[in-house]
Amino acid sequence: MSWWLSLQSEVTSEKLEQGDREHAAVAEKLAGIVSRQNSAVFWERIVLGLSVLATVFGILGMSLMDLSESTQFSWMLSALAVVWVVAAIFLLLRSGKSKDKKESTRYEQIIAGFAVVAMVIALNAVTLLEVNPDMARVVEVLALLFLIGASLALYLSLSFGRRAERMRHERAINGEIRYVDAAKDKPRLLRSEMYGLLGRPDYILEVEGEMVPVEMKSGRIPRGPLFSHILQVGAYCLMLQEEGAKVSHGILKYAEIEHEIEFDQELRELVISKVAEMRELQKTGEVHRNHHRPGKCASCSRREMCPEHLD
Repeated sequence: MSWWLSLQSEVTSEKLEQGDREHAAVAEKLAGIVSRQNSAVFWERIVLGLSVLATVFGILGMSLMDLSESTQFSWMLSALAVVWVVAAIFLLLRSGKSKDKKESTRYEQIIAGFAVVAMVIALNAVTLLEVNPDMARVVEVLALLFLIGASLALYLSLSFGRRAERMRHERAINGEIRYVDAAKDKPRLLRSEMYGLLGRPDYILEVEGEMVPVEMKSGRIPRGPLFSHILQVGAYCLMLQEEGAKVSHGILKYAEIEHEIEFDQELRELVISKVAEMRELQKTGEVHRNHHRPGKCASCSRREMCPEHLD
């Protein structure tokens, strides 16, 4: 009946508006996490690029040096600086591939130390140059500037990454956020051409290669997941599966309480049968209330326009 009434006209109420405000606030926070994660990845790539440029210019600077005894020490220092930079690049790549957050942070701390050491060594190499001093000095200074830029980029990457991780911890989010139903971003609709379904979950997580739709519900907290809410999550799972994603479950959230909804064959068939039933009701136009619970009826946002509401 609630679904049928929603098709007849747009329904507004204080409860619905409050729920919309709560959803919008959560969506904004989730979008903020995604934004910070993307910024961390962007600056991490800048670190890699600047480190490579620093290495290239460091090697170029060495090529301008005379290998006489008077410059042997300078050459050795520059070569050592390059070794430090290459080691930093290697650790940066390891950090990006690491699934362990603590291990990744440890690598990043080592990288920062390597960058500082490389800068000190390169600076000392510049002051000891005696052959082709002007050109070699310019090139080595450029390498030094790139290292400084890499260090600043690393700082920004770490800063954005930590802020995103802190926000994820506050929201108790496990997995990578791949989709957020934020109105300002106009996210795409999930779609099932086979069953004629459209919808937007509140957000979608990627956990170990699987997509997990998450639906948040405001208002009173039931003792367990409600049947209609389970069907809603099942519909999202069905649409994601039809798009080619690997889906084994979804999540229902009532405030801080989470329920994992297994998307098995039974739920899949139940969703499909309910969709067929709704299609049939659209044809007949005869829809009735399917419960006798005064409490549920009293809290319904469509109570005022319902012809079968309980007194």
